[in-house]
This record gives sequence, structure tokens and C-alpha cells, in this order.
Amino acid sequence: MRNQIFSILALLTIAIAIFSCQTDTQQTNATAVPTRSPMERLPQNEAGEIVRKAIDFVGGWEAWANKKTFSFYKNITHLDVDGNVEKSQRQFHQYQIHPTIKARMSWEDKGNQYVIINNGEEAKKYENGKEMTDDNSKQQAWNSSYGSNYVISMPFKLTDPGVILTYEGIDSTTLQKPVHSLKVEYEKGAGSTGGMHTWWYYFDKDSYDLVANFLDYGEGYSLTTYETFTKVDNLRFHEKRFSHIADSAKNIVQKRTIYENESMKFDNVLEEGVFDLK
Repeated sequence: MRNQIFSILALLTIAIAIFSCQTDTQQTNATAVPTRSPMERLPQNEAGEIVRKAIDFVGGWEAWANKKTFSFYKNITHLDVDGNVEKSQRQFHQYQIHPTIKARMSWEDKGNQYVIINNGEEAKKYENGKEMTDDNSKQQAWNSSYGSNYVISMPFKLTDPGVILTYEGIDSTTLQKPVHSLKVEYEKGAGSTGGMHTWWYYFDKDSYDLVANFLDYGEGYSLTTYETFTKVDNLRFHEKRFSHIADSAKNIVQKRTIYENESMKFDNVLEEGVFDLK
């Protein structure tokens, strides 16, 4: 039970820490004078070069910027401390990527139908068509919708305003191979928790492919490894990732959750009103 609570808190904190930055990013872009393109925001140093090469490796900024919508099935498997399946769930995700972020997630659990909708300004969770108004459901609606969007938007999200990038060289101890280590912080005010949490993103030493990330969120640590990838409309995209409970030294304590994406498609025509709140 302790590990389960720990894992849930970790996932919620991750979403709050980074996905709430999306709203501030949109507001910043709307008021900035003069406007700079996302790639121009990257620093002219080794840290910025790592991100540029990572973006080029997965297909390039222009290919990503031209995508309007994205949909896929997300299989989530929670494991207990012994590695046994504790719970599994299959969700259907639909996103508007550009010009603004919107999201819809739907799934079934114990005979009930659940939907989370984020219209870009507000997020709500529904059970069997009825809005859930308890604090936990409100928090889950916001965190889950922006959280999943952040994950599918890597490494492009590292160009956001308020991101502080620091290249820490080659790391040969955290993972089973040498990788470029990029420390990622957020300026105070960049989202609801800017300045409070610290990330490390790891990229393959030669190809600059995304390998893993480590998060210190103040109340614990998590290490996510990206296991398999595929091409989706000329963009390299992860199919499977493992989320682990970790310690302060970046050692894995327990494999906690397996995420698998299926039937990924860009620019599907979405039903009218799919992101409308009820």
C-alpha cells in the first residue's frame, strides 16, 4: 500500500510540475514581443545543441509543428512490489496539439465509463456522463490530461519558455550505457510549481535518442525508461516506457508502471465537439 500511494503521488506531482507550464507557455507566447520560434529559444550552448539534435533525430521541429491532432490507445499496467500485476487499464486518448492543447481520455473501470476532457482552459472528469466534483477527480482531470500531453510531446517540450537547461556531460552510471545527461529546471512562475522540481533527461551518446528521465519532485524520486519506439507519420515515437520508484542516488527501487501506446495516428478528423465540456 505504501508503494502504491508513493507511486500515485509521484505521478500526480509530475503532471503538476510540468504540464501546468503549458498554460503559462501559451500565455507567454501570446504576449511576448518580439515572438521567437521555439527552436530559437534554445540556448546557444551544448545543452541547447543536445535538444536540437534530439529533435532532429525524431523527425524535426517542422514535422511536429505541422501536426494538428493525435490519437492512440494507452495500456497502463500497475505492478506490486513483487512485480505482479496489480491493476491494468486501457484508455483511448485524443489530442489537439496545435494551435492550442486540448485533450480527451476515455476508459472503462469496473463497469463504469470514465471521460476526462480538457478544453485548453479547464479540465473535468465524468463518470457515466456525470461530472465528478470531488477534489481528487478535479485534480486528476487536470494532471492526467496535461501530464500525458507532456509525455507525448518530448523532446519538443524542452523548447518551452521558462525551461532552464544545463548539460552535465556523459553519465555512465545511472543507466546501462553512457548517455548525455541534461538537467532540466523551470524558472519560478513557469507553471504552478516552477522552481520547485528538478529533472534529468538522458539521450543516447551517439544518436541523441531519448533514453530515460529522472525526477526529483521534493517528496520522492522516479526514473522512467523508454523501451521501444516506432515511426508514426515520419516522427519517431515511443511505444513502451517503464516508470520506476527510485532513490536519491537514481537507483531503481521498484518497477511500478508499464505504459504501452497502440494505434498511434496523427491528424485524424475528430468528431465535432469532442473537447467540449458538458
